[in-house]
Amino acid sequence: MILYANENNGKKVYISENKVSLLSEDVFASKRKGKNKIQLSYNKRASDSITKNRGNLTPAELLNTGKMDQNNSDTYEVPLKGGIMSYNITSIKGTEIMHYFKNKYAKMEVDLNGDGQKEEYELFMEDPEYREFFNQFYNKINTVVSHVTNDLYQKSNGKVKFSGVSIYPVPSSSNFNEMVSKQLSQYVKLDGLSVVSINQGLFRKDLSNLQKDTDFIKKNKDYYSSNMFKYGNDQTTHEQYLDKTLKDYSSKEEIRNRIRVLVDEYNATYNKLDMYYLQNRNKNRKNFVQTLAAHYMNLVSKYNELFEALKQGRKRAVSSDEMFETLKGTKSQVEERKTEDIWRILKPFFRGNGVPKLTMHRLQAKDFQIKTLPNDVRMGMKNYFASNLDIVQQEMEKIKGTIFVIFDDNISGGATLSDICMQAKQLGIEYIIPITFGEMQKKYSLGMGMQINKPTNGWKFE
Repeated sequence: MILYANENNGKKVYISENKVSLLSEDVFASKRKGKNKIQLSYNKRASDSITKNRGNLTPAELLNTGKMDQNNSDTYEVPLKGGIMSYNITSIKGTEIMHYFKNKYAKMEVDLNGDGQKEEYELFMEDPEYREFFNQFYNKINTVVSHVTNDLYQKSNGKVKFSGVSIYPVPSSSNFNEMVSKQLSQYVKLDGLSVVSINQGLFRKDLSNLQKDTDFIKKNKDYYSSNMFKYGNDQTTHEQYLDKTLKDYSSKEEIRNRIRVLVDEYNATYNKLDMYYLQNRNKNRKNFVQTLAAHYMNLVSKYNELFEALKQGRKRAVSSDEMFETLKGTKSQVEERKTEDIWRILKPFFRGNGVPKLTMHRLQAKDFQIKTLPNDVRMGMKNYFASNLDIVQQEMEKIKGTIFVIFDDNISGGATLSDICMQAKQLGIEYIIPITFGEMQKKYSLGMGMQINKPTNGWKFE
């Protein structure tokens, strides 16, 4: 048996013993290599973090990677909207399972001194060891795919057969889903079927048509019409709070679009300043300082425009934190040094004329943060994604005749994954297997940890 009862509907799924691959695996930081590299080791025989060979690392340097499932028994079902069943293949938190794969594609931050200050480290695993680990991970995916395809075959009396498996990686802030999808399509088969990776751009995050999912709310009307809070005099129902959230989003979207345009202009000016500084910083000439100052003042002007845009037409002030943020990966020691260098050059030129000192980094307009909302609010919305019509035809040719596997690194409550499945159904994709990797995390709180009422009998997903 591979799946146990989940908290929503109590349904169990059974898989024959010959398809269960018992795993006993452990991935951990084993040793340092150079100043900013930490090597990961995979030892499927290790069962306890205390018995690990820690190499030359101190306990403070060990990553939080002590838990990868010991066997397939913790793969479980998570029902999605529209009657689709997804499969979560590990109880490990999504941020932790990233350690095992991201070492091949990205850097991670590690708290080396135990003081809460994280330093950026490159994590890596030697290829032979990584392949051994990846094979174990593949076994878990293959077990789920085999189970679903066999179930469909039996229920259809042998009429439903597949020519292959198509894998769609859900767009995310990292390239984790995409890289795992490509690896599987290049090196393995699933249930004996060839694997093709689908372009991640098939569906794109597009909140321009975000709206209330009236069908889902109607199915769960008892819950959504009930009061939201467990205590206090607030009589706001779950549906009323959902309506308020959507209205607030719509009111901010107009100004957010304007800020996107201004941010693009800001970044273009930043790039000119950055390029001119890097190419001419060793030229100690008057013309260099004047040109650098002109670029800098343009940047200040664009920065001020951003804040003016936040004020216009608003009864309540909208903070910069709500509307834009530093582009990921640009706020670093390099940027800080550049800020100090440029300011050292320009400060005498400006002579205290009230010109602000800007931190040198690029900005980006901040998107509406769906994952900060309580689970019931997320579940009550739809149209998080939209099909990319430019590539639908070519990608649908790849998908034809296959079973469509959707990969997502983590599942919060199932709202966005449900929406991807809905978009796929609208394209005519009939057979879908959503597979998630990280432990399901449901947020049932608001603001400073204020708890809200949860569904008592589980959602109605049919």
